Amino acid sequence: MKKRLIRSVIIPLLVAITLGFYGAKIAYDFYQVKKTIRETDYNAFAVQYGAYTSIETLKKGLEGIDNYVVSTEDGKYYVYLGFTTNPDNLSKIRHLYEKEDREIYTKKLFINNSEFVSSLEQFDVLLASANEEDDISSINNAILSSYDEIILGN
Repeated sequence: MKKRLIRSVIIPLLVAITLGFYGAKIAYDFYQVKKTIRETDYNAFAVQYGAYTSIETLKKGLEGIDNYVVSTEDGKYYVYLGFTTNPDNLSKIRHLYEKEDREIYTKKLFINNSEFVSSLEQFDVLLASANEEDDISSINNAILSSYDEIILGN
């Protein structure tokens, strides 16, 4: 009777527990790899000028700024002055606005729009080779236009 109980209940139970453990481990590892790939593919940096809670303060804050995009997130208006995937290019964009004594912030973004990320990576190649402020500014304006068109739909 004991052998029969071991064969019919305990052995299948141990096999099921072992298979369940390894199945869960494989699924978890797959999820971690997928999460890592997704995060590294779409990380970007934004040069943020500010966050505003009302249209009136937004309009006041934008006086004297020519090129920017405004994104509405969580009921606030975020003003972005540039985007890049390359930290070296980030310093070039920041320099454009820091020399004007503007208080800016660097923000790390997760952009899940592959069309914009692809466009941004192409602009980053141009931005990496640009050294003149006029060239950097022109490329940055093109990036902002692309963001406005692809992400914001304007």
